[in-house]
Amino acid sequence: MAKKCSKRRAALRTTPALLTRRELAAAFAVHMLTVTKWERDGMPIAKRGARGRPSLYDEAACRAWKILRDEAATKTSSLEQARIQKELSQAELNRQTAEIRAGNLLQREDVERVWSQHVAAVRRKLLHMPVALADGLHRIATLEGPSAVEAKLREAVEDVLSELAGVTPAATA
Repeated sequence: MAKKCSKRRAALRTTPALLTRRELAAAFAVHMLTVTKWERDGMPIAKRGARGRPSLYDEAACRAWKILRDEAATKTSSLEQARIQKELSQAELNRQTAEIRAGNLLQREDVERVWSQHVAAVRRKLLHMPVALADGLHRIATLEGPSAVEAKLREAVEDVLSELAGVTPAATA
């Protein structure tokens, strides 16, 4: 008889501690009904209870199951977020397409082309100013002084800017 008891004790020592529903709820810091719900969702039961005996749970197996379940929920959540992002992007693309058709938005290439043309025109005008004004500025500087040179330069710059803006010099005066 002593041999049977020692075998039973050895088996109890090697078997992981099993917890009742109440003990498992305390270990996870959740309500007992949450453990019941998890059980319905597939949480492993080490030993199903019967006729007034509680079911017993292996805490390590239950923790592993919960980790896998939480990871799966996170993946589902990520997929849902990706779907929502896709729908928002599609809605934005549709809005932009409608704006382009209505003439409220311009294509980037068109803007870059026109902008480059304007920059080239400004460059040409500014580079031509010293050639066009050199003789006149020399004469004005000799006869009238620095303030007259400043006024002539200001007038020339305003003429270039007005021309580039599409405004006639008479309208700016």
